[in-house]
Amino acid sequence: MPDMAPPDPELRDDLNARSDALIELRRDLHRHPELGFQERRTAALVAERLHRAGLEVTTGIAGTGVVGVLRGDRPGRTIAWRADMDALPLHEAVDSPFRSVTDQVMHACGHDGHTAIAVILAEAMAARRAQLPGTAVFLFQPAEEVLEGARPMIEAGILDHHRVEEIYGLHLTSRVPVGRVEARSGVSMASADFLEIEVTGRGGHGASPHLAVDPIAIAAQIVLGLPQLVASTVPAQRAAVLTIGQLTAGTAANIIPETALMRGSLRTLDAADRRELLARVAAYVQATAAAQRARAALRTPGGGCPPLVNHEHQTRLVCGCAKDELGDAAVEAGEPVLASDDMSRFLDERPGCYFRVGAAPSHRPPPPHHSPDFEIDEGGLAVGARVAASVLLHALQP
Repeated sequence: MPDMAPPDPELRDDLNARSDALIELRRDLHRHPELGFQERRTAALVAERLHRAGLEVTTGIAGTGVVGVLRGDRPGRTIAWRADMDALPLHEAVDSPFRSVTDQVMHACGHDGHTAIAVILAEAMAARRAQLPGTAVFLFQPAEEVLEGARPMIEAGILDHHRVEEIYGLHLTSRVPVGRVEARSGVSMASADFLEIEVTGRGGHGASPHLAVDPIAIAAQIVLGLPQLVASTVPAQRAAVLTIGQLTAGTAANIIPETALMRGSLRTLDAADRRELLARVAAYVQATAAAQRARAALRTPGGGCPPLVNHEHQTRLVCGCAKDELGDAAVEAGEPVLASDDMSRFLDERPGCYFRVGAAPSHRPPPPHHSPDFEIDEGGLAVGARVAASVLLHALQP
């Protein structure tokens, strides 16, 4: 690990001077959220800012992804910084001057902050290109919320083409106070698989269920049995969560429909548990349906993502940089979380670390991510930018 000397103090001063611009950019992105693979305005804004700062910019990667390459004037390594850009299909409940102007779309997970931090960081580093070692590659990824953006960016060759050696990124969290950082070596976030379970029975009259095969009743049985299936598969010492968030069936109160469709997600912290649970869920839904003269099939659209595993050496670097910026007491490993992020795919390809930066509002209980009343304390933005700058400057050293 490089010596933990203080980073360029003039870069730190420059970032402090840009704190208002950082908040302004985040609010602009928050006001104009876009769903996965639809981030056209966001991508255009990012590309224009990077062009103006003098980076080499490529657009249209994985549809709406953007890559900005900043080549320093001093020799060094090639390090990537990844930020995600997409929002969620939610109607924002927080009343603020910069609330979403797009109906049923909002930034409810902090991606507006991630993008703003990466843009401001690229601009500040570009302004000091003469002092910068190596090459910083800024990756702006689409479609993280649906776990589909990282894979096509990797398949497009962005890591290989730019000869990226390591990759880093951060996630703002409403569960941790401003001024604190969590960075855990090893498994830090869960795998994720989106599930679709379709039950096919036989439609009929609500007054004659014996002449039909009711897929709703079978679907309900499957839903109630899934928690026990998880508990009997994964030891209590290891976490796994299977949640059904949608059940769709029927057209009228007195008609037994032919099909019922369930959608949900499976999250595990262990790759072997993930494989076994997927196999057992498929067998369970088929057997439960067959026992009642129906059919059922499990599909996993989108491909999901593996658990997010931080590399030890790179995590030590992040912790060292964060402690230099914030003090030893402000940095912890934190617990693994069962949320998922397809940054895990980048970390499967290159060593690196994905860490959490506190942004909990101080005026209310911490709101959950992916909720209509999600919000952050914008003081976490400047903290994230400072730690990110230190991490990149140290990692870029030859």
